[in-house]
Amino acid sequence: MSDLVATAASARFEIVELDGDHVVLSVPGNAYAIRLRWAGDAAASVGVVAGRIEATALRVHGASAGGRFIEPVAGTPRIVSGTVEAIDKASVTIAVQSVVPMHVALEHRADLEQCPVGSLVNFHVRSDCQLCPDACPGS
Repeated sequence: MSDLVATAASARFEIVELDGDHVVLSVPGNAYAIRLRWAGDAAASVGVVAGRIEATALRVHGASAGGRFIEPVAGTPRIVSGTVEAIDKASVTIAVQSVVPMHVALEHRADLEQCPVGSLVNFHVRSDCQLCPDACPGS
């Protein structure tokens, strides 16, 4: 098992709204309403679900300040900032703790240089971010 899988294999999320083939997650204690494509085999339902958020970073930048955030606060993520929790060099994927934990595939292998464990990074993501419940293949 890679460090990435061990670190961010699964988290609990609350689905508060269904929107076609997308779900909207709430994050306790703030106004986030994160809209993601549902990647499960079974239909999504409102309530708590265990799984992982998967995204693809277009370009990663190291940051010296800023914190953990997702823009926009409501809707499909475009910009993510967070702390690198683990790296899987073989799959060019990192685990990031942002507002929520995420698995982030990097489009450019060279971006791994910006991602030492514990560093703060920010990046634009492709618009196809998804919530993959634990029942997904590869979970």
